[in-house]
Amino acid sequence: MPNTEYVIFEVDSCKFALPSVVVDRVERAVQLTPVPDAPVPVLGVVNYSGDVVPVLGLWGRIGGEERDVILSDRLIFSSANGRRMALVADRISDVIEIDDKATHDADEIWPGISLLKSLAGMGTDVVLVQDMSKLLDPEQEMDLLAAIAAMNEAEDSAADD
Repeated sequence: MPNTEYVIFEVDSCKFALPSVVVDRVERAVQLTPVPDAPVPVLGVVNYSGDVVPVLGLWGRIGGEERDVILSDRLIFSSANGRRMALVADRISDVIEIDDKATHDADEIWPGISLLKSLAGMGTDVVLVQDMSKLLDPEQEMDLLAAIAAMNEAEDSAADD
């Protein structure tokens, strides 16, 4: 049976994974630019190779306390729905192959779960395989685009003065 390579990362005490093929790169956290009126999971934006990239946190989605990004965090850059995004991880723990037989479709286990693609057994741990395309629902995506556009307009106006 085939194996898939995953980037394993931690948020609070939860272990998450992204297939390595969807991860563009991992960087140390930097100071984020806040985006007024951005939807809740969006913590701010960063400049990544000339693109304005939203940075999303998972703490609130797993029942944890939202917090500011700290310099020891990692940003995992990926693309979904035609948009580059970054996820904040407390730490990157590994890059490993997981047997595809060890993964289970998340919707079969928890019907209606929105954030996860699958769950994988990894030793005694369960790893939550993140679905990047579901981090923002369509309304949140529209709110994010509007908030970034408003931020850019404000910057352009200030530059013209």
